[in-house]
Amino acid sequence: MGVLKNCCGCEAWSSRPREPMREILGQRCPFPRMSSKLSLAKGKNLYHQGDRVAGAYSLSTGMVALERVDEDGDLVILKILQPGAFFPCANLLGDGIHESAARALTDITACFVPADRLNAALHDDPSVSLALLKLSSAEIRENEAAIFRLCSTDLPDRVLSALAMLAQEMGERSPNGDLCLTLPMSWRDLAAMVGTGPEVISRLLRRLADAGRLSFQGRHVTLHDVDTLLPTARICS
Repeated sequence: MGVLKNCCGCEAWSSRPREPMREILGQRCPFPRMSSKLSLAKGKNLYHQGDRVAGAYSLSTGMVALERVDEDGDLVILKILQPGAFFPCANLLGDGIHESAARALTDITACFVPADRLNAALHDDPSVSLALLKLSSAEIRENEAAIFRLCSTDLPDRVLSALAMLAQEMGERSPNGDLCLTLPMSWRDLAAMVGTGPEVISRLLRRLADAGRLSFQGRHVTLHDVDTLLPTARICS
């Protein structure tokens, strides 16, 4: 999993409060006295779908994909987690089995809170129970919002918003104001993230390039007219 070290709190959070969970947590791991710090390389899994829940994670740096294999064997990326995320709350209070996998899209650092420490604290400290219930409620609201966006937003807008969100976190500005990004995932992964297939993404990217919205070569993407994309990306991330 990575190397564990003592940790008194998680910082390096995004300065943009975009999710209910961040509003609850502020800028620290919610349970700093029970946590340890870990690091994980890009492409490695924090846990797999079907694993028993060993604890919860507070993401300090990097990005994590929550993904699931559906009944047809297709990979679906449910959500991209950014610094500030605390997860998975609902599974901690449920049957203790991970319903999705968590894969590091980049090198990450995080704080890990073991489930046994949380369970012991739940019996000893009512404030811990209240905090975990609030975090679980925020997680459910965020998941509902993600499903709503997936159902209500046109595919081209979903793709552009997803790319803009990733570029904000990992990309850089060019001298002419464009946002440049080397995609931290495959195009197949991006397709899974926005709810479509690789062939559709391939055709859509060509149309968006022809329309002047972006340009790309391999996984290097340049987003044009970013001032019109960033407000949407802040809402969708």
